[in-house]
Amino acid sequence: MRNGQRISYGRFISLLAAAALVAGCGRGLIPETYQATAIPDDITELFELSGNADSRTVWILEQGGPAHMLEDFGKLSEIFHNYDDYEDVQLALVHQTLTLNQDLAARYSEFFLAELQAEVDVSVEILHRTIKHFRDQDKHVVVIGHSYGAFLMARYLAHHGPDAAHRYLIMAGRLDMPEVVVDGFLTGMPYWFPDGETPEPQPPPPFPAPATDQDLMEMRIAGATGHDRYTERLAETDLRKVIYVYGTLDEAVGRLTEAEVGFLNSRGARIIALEDGRHNSMFEVDAAQEISDALQD
Repeated sequence: MRNGQRISYGRFISLLAAAALVAGCGRGLIPETYQATAIPDDITELFELSGNADSRTVWILEQGGPAHMLEDFGKLSEIFHNYDDYEDVQLALVHQTLTLNQDLAARYSEFFLAELQAEVDVSVEILHRTIKHFRDQDKHVVVIGHSYGAFLMARYLAHHGPDAAHRYLIMAGRLDMPEVVVDGFLTGMPYWFPDGETPEPQPPPPFPAPATDQDLMEMRIAGATGHDRYTERLAETDLRKVIYVYGTLDEAVGRLTEAEVGFLNSRGARIIALEDGRHNSMFEVDAAQEISDALQD
């Protein structure tokens, strides 16, 4: 999830007005005139590739954010390099709604929850089509998501289940984000977890720059993605293909609660808890080795 800036008073008021009915706007209340972002028919426009194109294994990457630009492939390289067959892996970095449609930013204050979630589900559909594309090539598909990408993967599993891919590596996410955090992001007010457990409003820097339209839309998309209770939505889902990694001092999204850990155990997921780990601790050498070993089991 994104660590956003505080917004100006005028923009905060406009967002409060836009968010006033958020709690009552479920998926069934999307206006008939609303059209979510169109997904290109050309599958090659949905991702960027790196690595060995001839490999039998492809790792599909869901980046953090949300963001309006695709990252490079470097952030996960520590985990990749610990993987025995790293040189023989093809990498696919998938687009998300905001990287595909940057024009949404100017409309940050227009959307209720239903429309925001419709845009989130564009990202879910992009992931689904990408997985299918590589499975149709008889590839071994591993889906990897960190931070915001972890939330999208939970939503993907709630929509489509685990059958399409062979393995899912979910890192630094949450299943049931505290409602105060969700509401904060939906109204453009970021939260953090200074002790890894208790959410608090994120303090502004000494001289905060005005938040841009992109910042505000990214925060609202993040709130819409974390809105659902995924322990409920995944209650009947087999999660034995899932490796779930979290830090016990994660300052960005908070540690998993006992209830979330218990739920993952009950559904068969493999859990890696990084003691005193923070939001990016899974990229440090020792943690990356443990994660790599789990992927190779």
